[in-house]
Amino acid sequence: MKVDANMGLQVQAKNNQVTDEIKHAVSDSKKSNQVQASPPFLQTGPALPDEAYRGKSDNGKLEVITYSSNGKLNIPSRYAEHRELLERVINSTSKLYLHDSPAAADRIAEEYEKTSADINRQVPGLNNRHWGFSIDSSGSLVATGNLTQQQKQVVEKTLNANEELVKAAQDFKSHFLEGLEIERGKVGTSQYWGKYDVTEENFADIIDFKEMVTQSINDNAERERTGYILDKYTWTLNIADQFSARAEANFAKS
Repeated sequence: MKVDANMGLQVQAKNNQVTDEIKHAVSDSKKSNQVQASPPFLQTGPALPDEAYRGKSDNGKLEVITYSSNGKLNIPSRYAEHRELLERVINSTSKLYLHDSPAAADRIAEEYEKTSADINRQVPGLNNRHWGFSIDSSGSLVATGNLTQQQKQVVEKTLNANEELVKAAQDFKSHFLEGLEIERGKVGTSQYWGKYDVTEENFADIIDFKEMVTQSINDNAERERTGYILDKYTWTLNIADQFSARAEANFAKS
């Protein structure tokens, strides 16, 4: 069984992991089938809500990756013995690379665009300073980088005044940390994003939302075409770069 999310370098590497793990888990490789998880960032319109998807089996072939009302992954009975592996790989991929975290990132970008003009108006010359923002362990947005104390206070007050921006950042962190934990699984290691030691306490030291937005922003034509503010491919690469620059790979496979 192969999970082909068609998401570029980072997610393709993740899919290769899925392929290798499931090949070892399923003994009859000649009868292994393909799982396609089409990511919303590559669709021409917004993704359907999760409850609109249903698992569908055609002669044992899993055609749609979805969940039932009880939260269990819909898979054909022939794969039931591999449920833990499939759920871990598919759930972490959905949380981190395809759905929950990218969707929250797009909301952050949308709300930050609404707020950035107000910030620049209140703090003249801010564009000439290297700064960013993230979310701390209390759930509040915090300014980072080369700012004076007064500038930091103004920026943080303005950011936190946007309740939708705060909620999007909180959702992003929640989905992201959960996805990392799921990806590591019982073995506690990963060769992808789950290898990095990111927690509630150090999240603000590692993930910079302003960098994420400015480095991944779509132009107007792409927004019109895709319906998304951020380009998923460059978003994936930027998050990987932020991890590489500021996070410790304490959970890497030996």
